[in-house]
Amino acid sequence: MRISWDELAESPKKAEQLFDLLMHAEYGDRVRTINGSGGDGGRDAWIEDIRRSVEFKSWTKLGKSQRAQVVRSLKRAVGTETASWVLVAPVHPTPGDLQWFNSLKGRYRSSFEMVFRDVRWLELKLAERPDIARYMLTTPHQEVIDMQRELHQEQAGLVGGVPDLLKRLDVLRSRSDELSPIWGLDFASRGGQNSVFVRLKPGSPPQRIEVHLDVVDDPAGSAVTEAVAAALHYGSGAVIEPGYINRVDNEAITALNLPWEQVAMVLPDQRVTAGFPRAATLRARTGDGATGRPLHLTLHYATEGSLGMYVHGTDSTGMLRLRLRIDRPAPEQGSNVGMLLQYGAKDDQHAASVDPEALLRTVTVLDSLDQAPGMILVLDTEQIDLDAQTREPTGHFAPIARTLRDFVFVRDELDVVLPLPARWSRRDERNIAILAGLLRGDEVSMPLSTTVCHQISTAEEARLYMDLLETGYGGRIDFEMVGLTLPVGKVPVPVDPLYVAFSRARITNAAEVTTALASAEKIVPVDIGPAPDSAVLGRRTPFPGPDPADGPETSST
Repeated sequence: MRISWDELAESPKKAEQLFDLLMHAEYGDRVRTINGSGGDGGRDAWIEDIRRSVEFKSWTKLGKSQRAQVVRSLKRAVGTETASWVLVAPVHPTPGDLQWFNSLKGRYRSSFEMVFRDVRWLELKLAERPDIARYMLTTPHQEVIDMQRELHQEQAGLVGGVPDLLKRLDVLRSRSDELSPIWGLDFASRGGQNSVFVRLKPGSPPQRIEVHLDVVDDPAGSAVTEAVAAALHYGSGAVIEPGYINRVDNEAITALNLPWEQVAMVLPDQRVTAGFPRAATLRARTGDGATGRPLHLTLHYATEGSLGMYVHGTDSTGMLRLRLRIDRPAPEQGSNVGMLLQYGAKDDQHAASVDPEALLRTVTVLDSLDQAPGMILVLDTEQIDLDAQTREPTGHFAPIARTLRDFVFVRDELDVVLPLPARWSRRDERNIAILAGLLRGDEVSMPLSTTVCHQISTAEEARLYMDLLETGYGGRIDFEMVGLTLPVGKVPVPVDPLYVAFSRARITNAAEVTTALASAEKIVPVDIGPAPDSAVLGRRTPFPGPDPADGPETSST
């Protein structure tokens, strides 16, 4: 591609952009390009690690005026930290130009080394980066013609099979890489879905991007707004799904002609790992200043944005996740520090590997933090007071702590391998409480409202049951159950022996019993279950016998 340097010299903005791209292509993130409108110290770019100043001029000749400008730039560079000074200009130097520049090198050799990069150097660099030349010098009309020609070629049959397909993909990938010197394109096609991924090329100059979102005032729109604000203000990262982006103001990305209604955007978290991991403790602080037991934490990393940072950590179990929000200090006001605690496993496997006793310690401290009006965060020897806003305690952690105590007690008493359920359910909580109560020798309420005691009775016994339980005032019945198990997570825990009592019983097959008695059958099956308002109690030892003063009571084993 032939470059018209004279035309480029007439467009200072375009020439400056070309220089910016070439410098970042040459030096990557090491280079800092400088706007010289406020005084550039004799340089348009600065490479800190080698202390190199680069001056760019768009002239195509070195006349008297141009040479005078070079001398002024050199004088400004004298006395700075510059170790080498480089002039870049699309000039075909004459012998006189080279002699003049060599005389300057002799004059300033005590200050810094001098190098002249002429038009041949520029064209060599552009040949290495055809994407820069195409982006700067090719019109959109020419791009369309080129793409149509390549599309026609791609419509030909793949007579060479898979190798032919791979070859064409390589050509398209190379071609797409030339579309922009700043933005790289990756593409994928699978299951009838075609996707293009846009990324900033390594070594590209920093880009200013203004994204316009079309967000509706509803819960989903509010969530997008909050996520984007957190990403920008605290570097937390966010994903903007397709349908929210209206347009993006950035010259290089606009040139790609993306269909914004189909575009999603990923804002990666701005993670800081220097100085991490770091140990910390968190304590509850009561109204009179007393402190509770410490919760030991590990702070793993931070994310940083325009307003401050989020610091992320966990406790020793990994079940508790901590996020500190630290705002940048405001003038004469100091910093604001906020805290978010998130409790629960991130995946099913994680919870099963947690030591329940360690988790119990964490939850116990969380319960005290929940009840306390304030907290103290300690980093090394620094104490940070965290005064909670006016709020009511949630009360979430006391029941969890109670269940964990019961869990540890059941596991140790039965000497069984009992991993924590990956997901706690109401059934798990109930069964743990029942097992712990039974093992402690308590009478506990049992989930046996549909349990039936099946009796093979004589006609006389069946008539007695009918008189007592159906036509009379009802009665209590005790019996022993065999083979009952209560599941905790996926582990069935046997409950033997178990004695059960219905505080008020009923006959569930009363119609069948009445028919059998009317037919004068000698053996009558009687099914006895709890009445609707009956309590179903269980214990590991037989219930004590009735007090004679309490009247008759029915019992069966």
